[in-house]
Amino acid sequence: MDSGTWIKQLLEERFIKASDVERLSRSIADAKGNSDYYVSHATLADISVGSIPSIYKIFSLAVCLKLPYEQVLLVFGIDLKEVVGYGTAGEPLRTELEIAAPQTPGFRFQLQFDQQIDPNQTTLLHPDVVQSGYLPAYSHRNNNQQRFRYGLIGLEDRSLGDVIPPGSVVEIDKEQNAVVKGFVWKTLRERPIYFVWHQEGYSCCWCQQEATELTLIPHPVSREPIRRYRMPRDASIIGRVVNAWSPFQPVLAIA
Repeated sequence: MDSGTWIKQLLEERFIKASDVERLSRSIADAKGNSDYYVSHATLADISVGSIPSIYKIFSLAVCLKLPYEQVLLVFGIDLKEVVGYGTAGEPLRTELEIAAPQTPGFRFQLQFDQQIDPNQTTLLHPDVVQSGYLPAYSHRNNNQQRFRYGLIGLEDRSLGDVIPPGSVVEIDKEQNAVVKGFVWKTLRERPIYFVWHQEGYSCCWCQQEATELTLIPHPVSREPIRRYRMPRDASIIGRVVNAWSPFQPVLAIA
């Protein structure tokens, strides 16, 4: 599906009229003091037939659609993660899941669960559940608490086999919420792992994306099926897993 058709269909699905986009984008333009944020009816018509809007108008569309700015950029073929994912020589930076050193002395990862959490199911933890004062030195959250969330891999979820076993707690970088493309990983541990919301709940797995279709890929030994969802209606990527703590062995995912 091309970008214009995707935007038009999403507006229709959310019952957003052209007049609504005009009104809201005008208020954004007024607040910003920049008329480039304004999206007129004529601009929407141009977008529907394939015109690519400016970064300012894409911002307004993201607000109107209630979608992350980076996700709307993807619709027009712009992947911000490809920029930060390349080194100085133009080669993609390699990542790999590695076994961590023994736990830092005095380290305790304390979770405060309530009765609403089912430990058998993979779930995104509320920020208040994780006590950041107990995180190890190599946790990214110590540097930016707003950027990172935590998820629990359900005791019945064996989607990633022994890479991230059931019962693990994972640290999620919300800014890395787009699938890395165009790179061949030599091992399973090199391939980025994502935490995904979908209609059935949450999953922690490898991902592949083609246009608006998101494919969730489990570990080959898990015998779990490959699942496909349409983004953003049926699924969305919360972020990339950058650390994981297993109840059976220390695991560190380096991003």
